[in-house]
Amino acid sequence: MNARRRKALLKAVTPMLEPGEQIAAMSLVNLSEVSVKRNMAMGIASAVLSGGTMIAAAAPQPMYLAVSGERLFLFVANQAFAKPDRHLATFTLQGLKRTEIKNRVLKKSFDLVDESTGSALRIFFPALVRNNSLDIVAGLVPVAGATV
Repeated sequence: MNARRRKALLKAVTPMLEPGEQIAAMSLVNLSEVSVKRNMAMGIASAVLSGGTMIAAAAPQPMYLAVSGERLFLFVANQAFAKPDRHLATFTLQGLKRTEIKNRVLKKSFDLVDESTGSALRIFFPALVRNNSLDIVAGLVPVAGATV
């Protein structure tokens, strides 16, 4: 994440922080996966409908992730202006567990599970993200089933 994006995310998340709370990591992430089948179907459909003059591809909506020692913040990314568009969700780290990190060709991912509700959220870190945010988030949230 470049300095401009980092500064915009800090500006958006700072009013939500408790006194003394600081951001430990920030990153661009995806919350949903776009399958190869879906991309192929969209590409073929757009090529047929446009007479071969255009091909389209699906892409997941990028999100900004900011993590402090106590909470995890998600913001919808505005790609045109490289800044957070709106606050999507805040999760307390207490009570969150995660699955093991899955290393894939173009991304790394893990699931966050809220033990109180049983709901899960899959977070994808694109391979092009060149920072240690994945390691910091993984270090703050324990693996499900592991003893602390």
